[in-house]
Amino acid sequence: MKRTVRLVEFNDHHALALSPVLPEVVARTAAARNEWVVIVRRQDPYALLGPKDRRLPHLSDAVAWLKSLGYPVFVRIGGGSAVLLDRTCLSFGVARPCRDLTIWERNFRELAEGTLTGLQGLGIPAEFGRAVGSYCEGPFDLVAGGKKIAGIAQAIRQGFALVSGMILVKQDPIETTQVLQEFYERAGSDLRLDDKAVTALNQLASHSSISLDDVQKAVVSGHQALYDLRSEPLTPAEWKLAQSLYDERQLGANHLEEVHPYASRY
Repeated sequence: MKRTVRLVEFNDHHALALSPVLPEVVARTAAARNEWVVIVRRQDPYALLGPKDRRLPHLSDAVAWLKSLGYPVFVRIGGGSAVLLDRTCLSFGVARPCRDLTIWERNFRELAEGTLTGLQGLGIPAEFGRAVGSYCEGPFDLVAGGKKIAGIAQAIRQGFALVSGMILVKQDPIETTQVLQEFYERAGSDLRLDDKAVTALNQLASHSSISLDDVQKAVVSGHQALYDLRSEPLTPAEWKLAQSLYDERQLGANHLEEVHPYASRY
Protein backbone atom coordinates (compact mmCIF):
# COMPACT_ATOMS: atom_id res chain seq x y z
CA MET A 1 0.00 0.00 0.00
CA LYS A 2 1.36 3.38 -1.02
CA ARG A 3 2.04 6.10 1.52
CA THR A 4 -0.41 9.02 1.30
CA VAL A 5 1.61 12.17 0.65
CA ARG A 6 0.51 15.79 0.33
CA LEU A 7 1.22 17.41 -3.04
CA VAL A 8 1.65 21.18 -3.35
CA GLU A 9 2.13 22.72 -6.81
CA PHE A 10 2.71 26.39 -7.61
CA ASN A 11 2.52 28.26 -10.90
CA ASP A 12 0.65 31.47 -10.05
CA HIS A 13 2.31 34.89 -9.71
CA HIS A 14 1.79 35.16 -5.95
CA ALA A 15 3.58 31.87 -5.43
CA LEU A 16 6.42 32.85 -7.78
CA ALA A 17 7.23 35.82 -5.55
CA LEU A 18 7.26 33.74 -2.35
CA SER A 19 8.79 30.65 -3.91
CA PRO A 20 12.18 30.87 -2.11
CA VAL A 21 10.59 30.04 1.27
CA LEU A 22 7.69 27.78 0.29
CA PRO A 23 9.58 24.47 0.76
CA GLU A 24 10.39 25.41 4.35
CA VAL A 25 6.76 26.36 4.98
CA VAL A 26 5.35 23.01 3.84
CA ALA A 27 8.18 21.14 5.58
CA ARG A 28 7.24 22.75 8.89
CA THR A 29 3.64 21.67 8.34
CA ALA A 30 4.82 18.15 7.51
CA ALA A 31 6.61 17.97 10.85
CA ALA A 32 3.63 19.36 12.75
CA ARG A 33 1.17 16.95 11.07
CA ASN A 34 3.55 13.98 11.07
CA GLU A 35 3.11 13.57 7.32
CA TRP A 36 5.13 13.68 4.11
CA VAL A 37 4.83 16.41 1.48
CA VAL A 38 5.99 16.92 -2.11
CA ILE A 39 6.28 20.46 -3.44
CA VAL A 40 6.82 21.33 -7.11
CA ARG A 41 7.26 25.01 -7.89
CA ARG A 42 8.50 27.72 -10.21
CA GLN A 43 9.98 31.05 -9.24
CA ASP A 44 10.92 34.56 -10.16
CA PRO A 45 14.71 35.04 -10.37
CA TYR A 46 16.64 34.94 -7.11
CA ALA A 47 20.00 33.89 -5.71
CA LEU A 48 20.42 31.38 -2.91
CA LEU A 49 23.54 31.29 -0.73
CA GLY A 50 24.88 28.58 1.54
CA PRO A 51 26.44 28.72 5.02
CA LYS A 52 30.04 28.93 3.75
CA ASP A 53 29.12 31.80 1.43
CA ARG A 54 28.06 33.82 4.47
CA ARG A 55 31.67 33.87 5.68
CA LEU A 56 33.20 35.38 2.52
CA PRO A 57 35.21 38.53 3.27
CA HIS A 58 33.51 40.87 0.79
CA LEU A 59 30.02 39.38 0.87
CA SER A 60 28.22 42.69 1.21
CA ASP A 61 29.66 44.03 -2.07
CA ALA A 62 28.93 40.76 -3.90
CA VAL A 63 25.33 40.64 -2.62
CA ALA A 64 24.77 44.24 -3.71
CA TRP A 65 26.06 43.31 -7.17
CA LEU A 66 23.69 40.33 -7.46
CA LYS A 67 20.79 42.53 -6.41
CA SER A 68 21.77 45.08 -9.07
CA LEU A 69 21.32 42.30 -11.64
CA GLY A 70 17.78 41.67 -10.42
CA TYR A 71 18.48 38.74 -8.07
CA PRO A 72 17.10 39.10 -4.55
CA VAL A 73 19.45 37.12 -2.31
CA PHE A 74 18.27 34.49 0.18
CA VAL A 75 20.02 32.24 2.69
CA ARG A 76 19.60 28.46 2.61
CA ILE A 77 18.21 26.66 5.63
CA GLY A 78 20.37 23.69 4.66
CA GLY A 79 23.67 22.98 2.98
CA GLY A 80 25.04 23.83 -0.42
CA SER A 81 26.45 27.02 -1.87
CA ALA A 82 25.46 29.77 -4.29
CA VAL A 83 22.96 29.10 -7.09
CA LEU A 84 20.74 31.20 -9.34
CA LEU A 85 17.11 30.23 -9.89
CA ASP A 86 14.73 31.72 -12.44
CA ARG A 87 11.79 30.86 -14.65
CA THR A 88 13.92 28.48 -16.74
CA CYS A 89 14.24 26.14 -13.74
CA LEU A 90 11.75 23.83 -12.07
CA SER A 91 12.17 23.41 -8.33
CA PHE A 92 11.07 20.54 -6.14
CA GLY A 93 11.22 19.44 -2.54
CA VAL A 94 10.19 16.46 -0.45
CA ALA A 95 9.88 16.67 3.33
CA ARG A 96 9.13 14.16 6.02
CA PRO A 97 9.24 14.14 9.82
CA CYS A 98 12.84 13.53 10.92
CA ARG A 99 15.11 14.31 13.84
CA ASP A 100 17.86 11.80 13.05
CA LEU A 101 20.97 13.50 11.66
CA THR A 102 22.60 10.14 10.93
CA ILE A 103 20.27 9.24 8.05
CA TRP A 104 21.09 12.22 5.84
CA GLU A 105 22.39 9.98 3.03
CA ARG A 106 19.25 7.84 3.17
CA ASN A 107 17.16 11.02 3.03
CA PHE A 108 18.90 12.17 -0.14
CA ARG A 109 18.31 8.87 -1.89
CA GLU A 110 14.74 8.28 -0.75
CA LEU A 111 13.37 11.81 -0.95
CA ALA A 112 14.89 12.54 -4.38
CA GLU A 113 13.80 9.21 -5.85
CA GLY A 114 10.53 10.54 -7.29
CA THR A 115 12.32 13.32 -9.17
CA LEU A 116 14.92 10.89 -10.47
CA THR A 117 12.16 8.52 -11.61
CA GLY A 118 10.30 11.34 -13.33
CA LEU A 119 13.34 12.48 -15.30
CA GLN A 120 14.17 8.94 -16.33
CA GLY A 121 10.57 8.61 -17.55
CA LEU A 122 11.31 11.44 -20.00
CA GLY A 123 14.18 9.43 -21.43
CA ILE A 124 16.82 11.46 -19.56
CA PRO A 125 19.67 9.27 -18.22
CA ALA A 126 19.60 10.94 -14.81
CA GLU A 127 21.49 9.50 -11.86
CA PHE A 128 22.99 10.63 -8.58
CA GLY A 129 26.52 11.93 -8.94
CA ARG A 130 29.04 14.70 -8.42
CA ALA A 131 29.89 17.00 -11.33
CA VAL A 132 33.33 18.23 -10.34
CA GLY A 133 33.72 21.98 -10.84
CA SER A 134 30.01 22.73 -11.05
CA TYR A 135 28.54 25.49 -8.97
CA CYS A 136 27.06 24.21 -5.69
CA GLU A 137 28.84 20.92 -6.29
CA GLY A 138 27.49 18.03 -4.23
CA PRO A 139 27.61 14.21 -4.16
CA PHE A 140 23.84 13.80 -4.50
CA ASP A 141 23.21 16.12 -7.41
CA LEU A 142 21.52 14.66 -10.47
CA VAL A 143 23.76 14.27 -13.48
CA ALA A 144 23.35 13.10 -17.07
CA GLY A 145 26.40 12.11 -19.04
CA GLY A 146 28.55 13.30 -16.14
CA LYS A 147 27.12 16.83 -16.22
CA LYS A 148 24.95 18.41 -13.56
CA ILE A 149 21.29 18.81 -14.53
CA ALA A 150 19.86 19.36 -11.03
CA GLY A 151 21.28 20.56 -7.75
CA ILE A 152 20.02 18.95 -4.53
CA ALA A 153 20.49 20.05 -0.92
CA GLN A 154 19.16 18.92 2.45
CA ALA A 155 18.11 20.48 5.73
CA ILE A 156 17.21 18.68 8.94
CA ARG A 157 15.49 21.22 11.16
CA GLN A 158 12.60 21.62 13.58
CA GLY A 159 11.52 18.00 13.28
CA PHE A 160 11.67 17.69 9.48
CA ALA A 161 14.06 16.57 6.78
CA LEU A 162 13.75 18.54 3.56
CA VAL A 163 15.51 17.45 0.38
CA SER A 164 15.04 20.10 -2.28
CA GLY A 165 16.58 21.18 -5.53
CA MET A 166 16.25 22.77 -8.92
CA ILE A 167 16.14 21.14 -12.32
CA LEU A 168 17.92 23.09 -15.04
CA VAL A 169 15.35 22.86 -17.81
CA LYS A 170 16.41 25.74 -20.06
CA GLN A 171 18.87 27.76 -18.00
CA ASP A 172 22.06 28.75 -19.85
CA PRO A 173 24.84 26.94 -17.95
CA ILE A 174 27.62 29.15 -19.31
CA GLU A 175 25.94 32.44 -18.46
CA THR A 176 24.83 31.20 -15.02
CA THR A 177 28.30 29.91 -14.17
CA GLN A 178 29.86 33.20 -15.27
CA VAL A 179 27.55 35.20 -12.99
CA LEU A 180 28.29 32.94 -10.03
CA GLN A 181 32.03 33.05 -10.78
CA GLU A 182 31.96 36.84 -10.67
CA PHE A 183 29.93 36.74 -7.46
CA TYR A 184 32.65 34.66 -5.81
CA GLU A 185 35.42 36.87 -7.14
CA ARG A 186 33.67 40.00 -5.86
CA ALA A 187 33.10 38.28 -2.51
CA GLY A 188 36.80 37.49 -2.13
CA SER A 189 36.74 33.76 -2.86
CA ASP A 190 39.33 31.89 -4.93
CA LEU A 191 36.78 29.23 -5.95
CA ARG A 192 36.97 28.35 -9.65
CA LEU A 193 33.87 27.06 -11.41
CA ASP A 194 33.71 25.01 -14.61
CA ASP A 195 30.82 25.86 -16.93
CA LYS A 196 31.41 22.60 -18.81
CA ALA A 197 30.36 20.62 -15.72
CA VAL A 198 26.76 21.86 -15.99
CA THR A 199 24.10 21.49 -18.66
CA ALA A 200 20.36 21.98 -19.10
CA LEU A 201 17.78 19.44 -20.20
CA ASN A 202 17.14 21.26 -23.46
CA GLN A 203 20.80 20.79 -24.40
CA LEU A 204 20.59 17.02 -24.12
CA ALA A 205 20.19 14.94 -27.26
CA SER A 206 16.56 14.60 -28.37
CA HIS A 207 15.32 17.04 -25.70
CA SER A 208 15.80 20.44 -27.35
CA SER A 209 12.05 21.18 -27.30
CA ILE A 210 11.44 20.12 -23.68
CA SER A 211 9.31 22.52 -21.64
CA LEU A 212 8.85 23.27 -17.96
CA ASP A 213 5.33 21.86 -18.27
CA ASP A 214 6.80 18.58 -19.56
CA VAL A 215 9.20 18.36 -16.65
CA GLN A 216 6.65 19.35 -14.02
CA LYS A 217 4.23 16.69 -15.24
CA ALA A 218 7.03 14.10 -15.24
CA VAL A 219 8.20 14.99 -11.73
CA VAL A 220 4.67 14.71 -10.37
CA SER A 221 4.25 11.38 -12.20
CA GLY A 222 7.52 10.14 -10.76
CA HIS A 223 6.27 10.79 -7.25
CA GLN A 224 2.86 9.37 -8.10
CA ALA A 225 4.59 6.09 -8.90
CA LEU A 226 5.89 6.00 -5.35
CA TYR A 227 3.12 7.62 -3.32
CA ASP A 228 -0.60 8.19 -3.23
CA LEU A 229 -0.49 11.93 -3.84
CA ARG A 230 -3.17 14.13 -2.26
CA SER A 231 -3.28 17.64 -3.72
CA GLU A 232 -3.70 20.34 -1.08
CA PRO A 233 -2.96 24.07 -1.49
CA LEU A 234 -1.37 26.21 1.20
CA THR A 235 -3.57 27.18 4.12
CA PRO A 236 -4.02 30.84 5.14
CA ALA A 237 -1.67 30.20 8.06
CA GLU A 238 0.99 28.85 5.69
CA TRP A 239 0.68 31.87 3.41
CA LYS A 240 1.16 34.11 6.44
CA LEU A 241 4.25 32.17 7.50
CA ALA A 242 5.62 32.36 3.95
CA GLN A 243 5.39 36.15 3.94
CA SER A 244 7.17 36.31 7.29
CA LEU A 245 9.93 33.95 6.23
CA TYR A 246 10.38 35.80 2.93
CA ASP A 247 11.47 38.89 4.82
CA GLU A 248 13.49 36.89 7.36
CA ARG A 249 15.45 34.80 4.86
CA GLN A 250 16.24 37.61 2.42
CA LEU A 251 19.76 38.90 2.80
CA GLY A 252 20.20 42.66 2.98
CA ALA A 253 23.10 44.95 3.72
CA ASN A 254 21.68 45.80 7.14
CA HIS A 255 21.92 42.22 8.44
CA LEU A 256 24.80 40.67 6.55
CA GLU A 257 26.69 40.06 9.77
CA GLU A 258 23.93 38.16 11.56
CA VAL A 259 24.53 34.48 12.30
CA HIS A 260 21.86 32.58 10.46
CA PRO A 261 20.12 30.28 12.95
CA TYR A 262 19.36 27.56 10.42
CA ALA A 263 22.77 27.08 8.84
CA SER A 264 23.54 23.38 8.40
CA ARG A 265 26.43 21.26 7.23
CA TYR A 266 24.10 18.92 5.33
